[in-house]
Amino acid sequence: MARSVPVIASESPGQFLTGALWNANVKAMGDFLMGSASNGVPRFRGYQGTAQSIANNTWTVLTIDTEVFDSDNGHSTTTNSSRYTVQVAGTYLVIGTASFAANATGNRGVRLTVSGVAVTGSFVKTGAPDTTGSSGLCTVAPVVCNVGDYIEVQGNQNSGAALNTSAAGDVAVSLSAQWISG
Repeated sequence: MARSVPVIASESPGQFLTGALWNANVKAMGDFLMGSASNGVPRFRGYQGTAQSIANNTWTVLTIDTEVFDSDNGHSTTTNSSRYTVQVAGTYLVIGTASFAANATGNRGVRLTVSGVAVTGSFVKTGAPDTTGSSGLCTVAPVVCNVGDYIEVQGNQNSGAALNTSAAGDVAVSLSAQWISG
């Protein structure tokens, strides 16, 4: 269920601060900013534990099949597993990584999307590594989202044929999103 950011009320001079007023305003905001689980700011982090085949020269949505944390249940590992669906409107700091198996031909790319639209300025590209090394790229962008918007990371490669992502330990596809302001 979607949550909203608590609002600190403005009070008239001479009004006494009661326990109920404190809890409804000051404590609620403190819990949101400093809380944990679904009581804190919305946050998600997941990664890809199983390699995915990426077609040549085609932007491909990358699957996220393992969750590290998901405070607002905005991600599913079974349905639309590439997406983090926003449950609280606001500005999010989003980090996406794409990783590719060893192949010394072509370029590799990563970008972020919100509801299927590429985030301006999030595209990062690099040349291929040598034949023995995998490659990884990272992109970061603050994005403004409404409830129901979904965030994804996409990868692209042009080695001349399909190429798998790398799903090994520290070289893996990942997606993170953290609410930073309303």
